[in-house]
Amino acid sequence: MQSIKDLLDQYPQYREKLYIRGFLLSKGEEDESVYPYYGAWKPFSIGSYRLLVHPLQHICIRNTGSYSVALVGHAMDPFALEANEAVILDGCLEELERDEASFWNRFNQLTGVFTCFVFHEDRVWIIGDASGMQTTFYAVQNGKLFVSSHTMMLGEQLGLKKDPYIDRLIRYRFFPLLGNALPGDRTQFVGLTRVTPNICTIFENGEIRRRRFFTPYRMPEKSKEELAKEAGELINRTLVLVAQKWKKPAISLTGGCDSKTTLACARGVYDRFQYYSYSSSPAEQVDCEAAGIICQALGLEHTVYSIPNTLPDHEVLEVVARILRWNCGDILDSNPNDVRKRIVLDEIDDFDVEVKSWASEIGRAYYSKRFHGRTKFPVKPSGRACTTLYKFFLHDRKLVRETDKVFEGFIREYYQAAEQDPIPWFEQFFWEFRVPAWNGLVITGEHRYSSDITIPYNNRLLLTILLSVPIEERITDALYTEIRKQFQPKIDAAGVSVTNLHHTERREKLENLYWLLHTAIPY
Repeated sequence: MQSIKDLLDQYPQYREKLYIRGFLLSKGEEDESVYPYYGAWKPFSIGSYRLLVHPLQHICIRNTGSYSVALVGHAMDPFALEANEAVILDGCLEELERDEASFWNRFNQLTGVFTCFVFHEDRVWIIGDASGMQTTFYAVQNGKLFVSSHTMMLGEQLGLKKDPYIDRLIRYRFFPLLGNALPGDRTQFVGLTRVTPNICTIFENGEIRRRRFFTPYRMPEKSKEELAKEAGELINRTLVLVAQKWKKPAISLTGGCDSKTTLACARGVYDRFQYYSYSSSPAEQVDCEAAGIICQALGLEHTVYSIPNTLPDHEVLEVVARILRWNCGDILDSNPNDVRKRIVLDEIDDFDVEVKSWASEIGRAYYSKRFHGRTKFPVKPSGRACTTLYKFFLHDRKLVRETDKVFEGFIREYYQAAEQDPIPWFEQFFWEFRVPAWNGLVITGEHRYSSDITIPYNNRLLLTILLSVPIEERITDALYTEIRKQFQPKIDAAGVSVTNLHHTERREKLENLYWLLHTAIPY
């Protein structure tokens, strides 16, 4: 097959799409004039490090006497109602100079899609956003640190070897069923590791160590109504900041729980947003019609972008499909529907940022719903339990045992329950593994091909509120219903509700049976 470099030599108009909105931190030994940068990436020097940033990506760098900080992406502070990264980072640095605990308290207030680097003497901190929506990967080679948004960038540049276990896993016939996430913090390359949410990755003296700076917990003794008010106000304040930060923000809508709740919380700034849906399949057409009814009930204009079943230029489809696969780690082919969406939406200039509701699922009892309302899981995590949550393994028990060991290592390295009011381990696993390993990869590698993305739910303290509701009420999405009731009752009064057509009761029962059997198999 033609290499990605040769493909871009043949189609130079697509060079900007490779590693779009990406970055690379290194010692600056790369030739920035050639593939994959082509002289277009923005270079920044921070001490002895060089930071290369894609021309469509935003970066903010601030310095004090002792520290330097670089934030790639965007951040907002809904608590301080601040959208300017320079002001936010100056405040964080001021706290850091005074007291590290104060720095983390301030940092945990941030919403956005970003990677943050803190430089102090010979030490580098790598810190991600709340749920890893900006994927970040690192390697140490010959005592030097390399960090990037994309695995293939570092894999090629450093000549990293493919992991034979990951290679066999990807080729397993049932691997595609639950997306292209790789287990634990693993990547397809030996020595290349994914940054995990709520963990500070520290590089010092040529070595990596990790330190947890935030442990998910539940807020005690608050009613559903109080939690809904707090959560709704945080989402609302974030959307106010989004309306300040971008000139043409848009909220993508379906008839589902998440986007309806986001829309409810946009109260007060409805006139600053555009509202749209896209249709490329019968299921999405249902979403479009539901979103249209809801917008009509609120007196909002709603646009539907139709994605054709075929494109006149099949050559373009193949080129974009290759780039998307490469940006997502060269693991699986993108769904042809999704490729066509990126092509069509990339040609639209109606908005400059898409407000997505991803990360909100962290508060919606995902695994309980998936396994037919199950509320009882093992008290403590195990490799086999995590493997069963991760993928379907109907045979190849050697691969199962290897995956168990990967997750056992992930648990040892990363899992730590809160000392008071901890959330269930499987909820923390969903937050710190499933969401970044899948959602983050899709956001970074695919969705930002056509526009920038912001996610108002991507805030540690907001997610804490969402997880503080009893699991039975999270299964029924009671908190989200209460938020809509308080902030915009017209939405539910419209009588529209759309659920994922793939998540049928029959499927939930089969998955629950799989859980029971697979966690009981001793080998």
